[in-house]
Amino acid sequence: MVNINCSEQCIYEQNGKCTLNHVTPILNISSNNKNCGYFVKKKAYNEAPSKS
Repeated sequence: MVNINCSEQCIYEQNGKCTLNHVTPILNISSNNKNCGYFVKKKAYNEAPSKS
């Protein structure tokens, strides 16, 4: 297990650590976050789901 510190508002961040437990090819090279290729923004609790 790898211990990676994280302070981003990402779905994989928990208690200051990255909890991503698998590595896959990075599909989103143009991520909004330049520090991590796996960054996925956390949704706010009061944020309505997007309609597709």
